[in-house]
Amino acid sequence: MKIALVSPDGLSVLLFCKGIISALKRIPGVEVVVLSSDGVYKRDIEALGIRSISIDIYRFISPVKDIKLLLALVRIFRQEKFDIVINCFTKPNLLGSLAAKLAKVKKIILHVNGLGSVFLPNNDIKSRALRYVTLKLYRLSCSLCNKIWFTNKNDLAYFMSQNLVSEEKVVLTKFFLDVDYYSSSTVREQELSNLRKELDIDTGDKVVVMVARMIWPKGIKEFVEASNQLKDKFPHLKFLLVAPLESGSPNSVPEAYVREQEKCANFRWLGFRRDVKEIYALSNLAVLPSYYKEGGYPRALTEPMAMGKPIITTNTPDCRETVEEGKNGLLIPVKDSMALATAIEELIADEHKSLEFGKYSRVKAERDFDEKKIVPQALAALGFPLPSMNS
Repeated sequence: MKIALVSPDGLSVLLFCKGIISALKRIPGVEVVVLSSDGVYKRDIEALGIRSISIDIYRFISPVKDIKLLLALVRIFRQEKFDIVINCFTKPNLLGSLAAKLAKVKKIILHVNGLGSVFLPNNDIKSRALRYVTLKLYRLSCSLCNKIWFTNKNDLAYFMSQNLVSEEKVVLTKFFLDVDYYSSSTVREQELSNLRKELDIDTGDKVVVMVARMIWPKGIKEFVEASNQLKDKFPHLKFLLVAPLESGSPNSVPEAYVREQEKCANFRWLGFRRDVKEIYALSNLAVLPSYYKEGGYPRALTEPMAMGKPIITTNTPDCRETVEEGKNGLLIPVKDSMALATAIEELIADEHKSLEFGKYSRVKAERDFDEKKIVPQALAALGFPLPSMNS
């Protein structure tokens, strides 16, 4: 059995698909091939024991590039003679089903991990037109596929309300991650020492981290404003923003904006980092003041939870499922930097509460988001003949 897993980029493969790949490889006679814009991650993907085929997947809307992608997928699917295609994330979901159908692939699966900025409540003409086209493409894609795997009940409810999907095609789980990898015990003290030196963070400093894409709906402005509001009261509190630039997005935060904010000593923009786990370990608190259409369980929250950190996020259907308020974190209204600053102050000022919240974050991550439990259950429901863990 030959399986194609289509993902927009190499980092997404490593972050979101590694557990799926590992489980599929346990099936006797299975070959897994990844199609993505693998870039600098090609070697890391192939280190998983699979082949990686490079393909140009442009994340934003471009009719010319999207048609080229569709034709490239059809060509590769035909050449490789895949038995099953698993499409992950929006662009592969929108085009991958049609390509697989044209290539006469026997089984087609969509994996919906969130809806993205297209489904933000913007009512300008361009946004409405883009939403309309996306819904049409999703309706076609859902009609052509055999199964759809959701990791967010709110996304499923939206698809059902729009008559995009029939119930018999649906598999619903929670989001998942590798809780063994995201563990504070895996980070050496020397790594933390080196990181403190690089980032000029003293052992007496406390750190608030936000990991996100550099777009306004993630709550970048609110994070920056909260840092300004707390800089005088807590001079030893550092705010770290880990966020790669998003030059192709209409919601992109200009680099000049964060560079200007860095003039404040308590705020630092780190851009893209590969040592996110170590930065979580260094931090006292993780926040995500997002009003983006997240997948329900954003990695910017579940990863630090697994690292044993308290979290603060917005009281939205797309974020609040990560929080048991008063046990592992706090919920705040959207677009409210004052509420964010107040919540940060509450946890930073109460070390006992912060530590207890962090302990429960780890418990909740292990209980609710462990990929070793969730992924095999999902793949079995999708029809894959997984062997037992004891075999």
